[in-house]
Amino acid sequence: MRSQHEPQVYSAVIQNSVTDGEYLIESSSKIFSPTGMGEVISWDEISAKISAYREFYADCSNLQKETYEDWILINDRSYLLTPAIANPQFTLISSQQCNQLCNHHDYRWSIFHWLTRPGFSQDFSQAMIQITVHCPAGPPQYGSILYLERTTEKWEVKSSYGLYNQ
Repeated sequence: MRSQHEPQVYSAVIQNSVTDGEYLIESSSKIFSPTGMGEVISWDEISAKISAYREFYADCSNLQKETYEDWILINDRSYLLTPAIANPQFTLISSQQCNQLCNHHDYRWSIFHWLTRPGFSQDFSQAMIQITVHCPAGPPQYGSILYLERTTEKWEVKSSYGLYNQ
C-alpha cells in the first residue's frame, strides 16, 4: 500500500510547496533535529502544540500517534525519491549537485527543497512528511512538518507544523 500512496503524497506536497524552476534533492532527508544532535521533535511536543493551538492546527487535530511513529521508522535512513516522483515543474538533483550549485554565484537565489519519506496511518487515511527549504543567498530558510489527509484517492495538505523559519 505504501508504494501506491507515497507518489500521491509527494505530488500533493510538491503542488503545495514547490514552484516552477526550483530544485528538489533526489534523496530523502533526515528528520529535522532541533539541536543538530540527531534527536527529533517528540510526539508529546507535536501533540501539545496541536492542543495548545487547536484553532491554528484544527485540521491536524486527528493526527494519530501511529502516523508519527511510522514517519520516524521509515526515515531511519535515506532513500532515493526519484522512482516515486514524476513532476516536470522542478529539477531533481543529487546532493552533490546541490552542494555545487549552492556554492556557485549564479545559483545564489535558487530554491532547494528536501523531503523526508511520508509516514502513514494504518488505514492510509493520513500522512505526515517534512519539507525543508534553502536559498543560498538568504531567506527563505524554513522547515515544516506537513499533515495530509486522503479523500477518496486524492491527498491534500491540511496543516503544517513549523520547525523553523529564518
